[in-house]
Amino acid sequence: MSELYFPSTSSDEFNDDDPNSAAELQGALCGLLCLDAQANRATWHKKIFADYDPSEEDLLDLTALFDDTMQGLNSLDFDLQLDLADDNAPLPSRLISMTNWCQGLIFGLGVSGLTNETELSAESQEYLADVINISQITATDLDENEDDEANFEELVEYLRMGLFLLHGELQPVEKPEDVTEH
Repeated sequence: MSELYFPSTSSDEFNDDDPNSAAELQGALCGLLCLDAQANRATWHKKIFADYDPSEEDLLDLTALFDDTMQGLNSLDFDLQLDLADDNAPLPSRLISMTNWCQGLIFGLGVSGLTNETELSAESQEYLADVINISQITATDLDENEDDEANFEELVEYLRMGLFLLHGELQPVEKPEDVTEH
């Protein structure tokens, strides 16, 4: 996914619940799309941002993020890439962006209506519990060794594939009723 810049997301005009990084914004969008496959590409951000009126430039970026994320989530090749810090960034920076993505996902799911009463498979429940735990990791939890690098990559892949599981469970593909199977 291309690097998107959302200058507005770091502004003081948002409250503490609003995403403040591209990673958190994409996570929140993923949470929204898990529960609302019919989200409008031009107005989806209004479900996440309270009282936000994006500039034309920001609206283009938000629409591009929506299109890329929707296409990735619906890809048969599981093409969605998490919008995290660049692979060349120091591990603590990448870890922070991963925790921001997790916080965004939790926020997006909550804003979209996921509750404790929502029926989920054991795998999806475990995934969400893991997302919550990952969202609480701090850079001070790292020793910065080669194992941490490998563990980070495994966590990113786990988050990515777990998202497909959750999305598939909450937005199952329906078979057309008028098709006869032989």
